[in-house]
Amino acid sequence: RWEVAFGLTDGSFQQVSFVNSINTIKGGTHVVHVTEQLVEAILKVVKGKNRGGMEIKPAHVKNHLFIFINCLIENPAFDSQTKETMTLKQQKFGSRCEISDAFINKVLKTTGIVDMVLQWAKAKEEIDLGKTMKTDTSGKGKKAKRLLGIPKLEDANLAGGREGPECTLILTEGDSAKSLAVAGLSVIGRDRYGVFPLRGKLLNVRDATFSQTMGNQEIASVTKILGIEPKKKYTSTSGMRYGHVMVMTDQDYDGSHIKGLILNLVQHWWPSLFQLPGFMQEFVTPIVKVSK
Repeated sequence: RWEVAFGLTDGSFQQVSFVNSINTIKGGTHVVHVTEQLVEAILKVVKGKNRGGMEIKPAHVKNHLFIFINCLIENPAFDSQTKETMTLKQQKFGSRCEISDAFINKVLKTTGIVDMVLQWAKAKEEIDLGKTMKTDTSGKGKKAKRLLGIPKLEDANLAGGREGPECTLILTEGDSAKSLAVAGLSVIGRDRYGVFPLRGKLLNVRDATFSQTMGNQEIASVTKILGIEPKKKYTSTSGMRYGHVMVMTDQDYDGSHIKGLILNLVQHWWPSLFQLPGFMQEFVTPIVKVSK
């Protein structure tokens, strides 16, 4: 009584169905009956592999399905004389389409539906979060000359302006190192140097999803301060709030770890910036203090 075939679409649900040899162009309750079973089974596998990403809903899976159905229904009812949509309730079908585990496993193994949904979710997540990160705190979507709402940021006077690419952001290991850097600004001036203290070790972005990375407060703040967009390819620092990043950490294991995580962030998310001469810099802090 039921024949079902499965295919993939490029993001919009499609179906071809027949009820007692009648082509139900717009589908109906028989299509819902079959589709819900497939979506439920596929979604269970997708969620198991979706580590920390966006919430994937049944509709997201359904949008990638192309369902073919040929069925025999007792006394089918339709929405009109053209019989484009079957409206008969499921309990009156006279039979039930039981999608077997063997069919589900074959779909999962041969079609790549799980990877397709996960790739779509990742791409959507990047687009949505990328739009969020493009906007400044005022929500105008432009490079902000002055940033608000970032605690402990000592912004360079010229950051965000035409001379922004000449400015250097000093990332320090905590507030104590920030105090040392700020003291140095009293000598060299605040026009081209800004300071931002990091709270401990950064997230290891190679083990994190896009949403985990951009949802991390420290990374989101650094991204906004620099005026850069997630995963964008840069050929120069033109248009950025800062043209250089200087890492200032202690000469111990924790300091080396923090420095490595900062380099890891830039190299993984902005490899083009990592390759620009002079973009990444280091302030070599003293190991010991000698006094007479």
